[in-house]
Amino acid sequence: MEFLTLSTGFLESKGAIHTAREICQQPAMWQKTYQLILEEKDQLLTFLQRMHNAEQSLIILSGAGTSAFIGEALAGTFQKNWGVCCKAVGTTDIVTHPEIHFIKNLPTLLISFARSGNSPESLYTCELARHYCDELYELNITCNENGALAKQSNTNHLYTVLLPKETDDVSLAMTSSFSSMLLAGLLIANIRDIEQLQPIVSSVCRLGNHILNNYVADLKKMAETDFERMVFLGSGPLTGVAHESHLKVQEMSNGEVICKYDSFLGFRHGPKAVVNDKTIVTYLFSNQAQPKLYELDLVRSINETAAGEKSIAIGFGDDDKFRFDLSIQFPTEINELPEEFLTLYYVLPAQIIGFFKSIHLGLSPDAPSKNGAISRVVQGVKIYPLSILL
Repeated sequence: MEFLTLSTGFLESKGAIHTAREICQQPAMWQKTYQLILEEKDQLLTFLQRMHNAEQSLIILSGAGTSAFIGEALAGTFQKNWGVCCKAVGTTDIVTHPEIHFIKNLPTLLISFARSGNSPESLYTCELARHYCDELYELNITCNENGALAKQSNTNHLYTVLLPKETDDVSLAMTSSFSSMLLAGLLIANIRDIEQLQPIVSSVCRLGNHILNNYVADLKKMAETDFERMVFLGSGPLTGVAHESHLKVQEMSNGEVICKYDSFLGFRHGPKAVVNDKTIVTYLFSNQAQPKLYELDLVRSINETAAGEKSIAIGFGDDDKFRFDLSIQFPTEINELPEEFLTLYYVLPAQIIGFFKSIHLGLSPDAPSKNGAISRVVQGVKIYPLSILL
């Protein structure tokens, strides 16, 4: 594993040791997260069944920044599996306009994702939900046992899932905290059948290690090329991963690499103009036949109007008709996985590129923001309480 060949002294001198460890530990954290949710299955079912008794209900998946992108990757799975309306709304949107996101007389499950559990927006979103919803259930998924969300006591209307302590990433950029909370969400969306998911989780762990064992050197080489922009494209649940991927590279490069994200089809409608000879376009390919038809059409379109950009393909396979500067391929077992589980390891390449780009630029991956513009827990957010809550 390329990370592990770097000496502790080197990583410490570069301010990179926490990020390196947190990226590498993800497959192990996924196994721990699976075991944790499995052990809490009965308690979770008891809690969730209270809302399931309602004829109609609403699920809101929320968080700030990276934690919000977890919801984007999960919303379709919850809606498909549970047969109720589910939407992903960032706490940063709810705090400013709560009245447009909650439906007062509709039983609502608010699922909050939070690494620290101390974000002002996350805490105030819970307060707002309690006011705007006549019947509210709160499910907190967090990594910090000392955070405000984790310290709330479980009740008939509130349940907290505390993930393994190692997932409380020390680095500024969320890596193992993102993917572990995402897996917790996937498992809860399939909680009745969680025992049957064990082979899927094992496959996901193997595929994550496949990237870490076979592609780190290639991703490092790509990170050290001369590029100024990076675009991530995904469809369905992978659009949320594209969103997270764009943030990882942008924040670890301290904004020296400007990143964009979109769906494959959406990219045609204007955003495609961003591509130039200083751009890397990263394709997060679905393993489903129907969406892949649209995805390949977009690749052809970009190739026909090539502007000298580089390209990375994740999960494409081996096809002589297409050429990419880097193609991350997987064993055939990827074709047997539910599409939503690709999200867990498809984020790894962006994390790795962001890590090595940060070092290449002379930054510290653990704390890349030289002027403190961004921080591990967002600072300076002032909450202006609504008069109805005073």
